[in-house]
Amino acid sequence: MQSCATLQPADKEIKINLLTVDSKQNPIDAVCNLYSSSSKLDVIAPKNFMFVTQCSSINIVCKSGQLTGEYGVIGEQRNTSANNFIINSGIGYIFDRAVDAVTPLGSLMNLMSSDEEDCITERNITIVLE
Repeated sequence: MQSCATLQPADKEIKINLLTVDSKQNPIDAVCNLYSSSSKLDVIAPKNFMFVTQCSSINIVCKSGQLTGEYGVIGEQRNTSANNFIINSGIGYIFDRAVDAVTPLGSLMNLMSSDEEDCITERNITIVLE
């Protein structure tokens, strides 16, 4: 008889102060999608809110009319198209969750890589929409 135990990293509440501005640093309302390896959330910014995640990197994509802006890993790709956005965020999120569910090693790696002492529990993020 064989058993399989899955280790889950602890969820942490991260206080996020998300500010969206135009190129002249004027506040602007935007719809933002937040993604981490364990969570996703849609918000209207600017906004202060709590985001529950497992101490992983946070990626944010915001849009207001024709203006867009990014933060995090996705933000390093300045020419992100709609197709690349889905591949880089949505499928990555699903893949990470599938690996965690299927393999104990996936959960163990997440647990080992998320040192709770290094977890930043408050972030001020400003995204410039261009």
